[in-house]
Amino acid sequence: MPRLVDVMSALASADSEATIYVSTPIEPYSDVVVCIEPDEGGSPAGLVYLLEVSLARDVLHTWARWRDGRQPSAEEAAKAVIYYAQHDAYEPVRPTA
Repeated sequence: MPRLVDVMSALASADSEATIYVSTPIEPYSDVVVCIEPDEGGSPAGLVYLLEVSLARDVLHTWARWRDGRQPSAEEAAKAVIYYAQHDAYEPVRPTA
């Protein structure tokens, strides 16, 4: 089964209508399924809703914009998407020392 970091690496080719579901605990290396949400709702067995693909792309676009265009690694991307899903806010830029 793919992991969240794997999906972040291939997010550009994912269906923008799809939804990302992950295993718990939610972390960058959690198992993941990306699929179209069924009309009756629900999630794949054993997984929980994370974000829609289109919203995850927006999160990563904002992440890069806030960091002068630097593209996130797959792990940074996964962490940014998790942060957004848990806080309903973009991951803040932390000062580097």
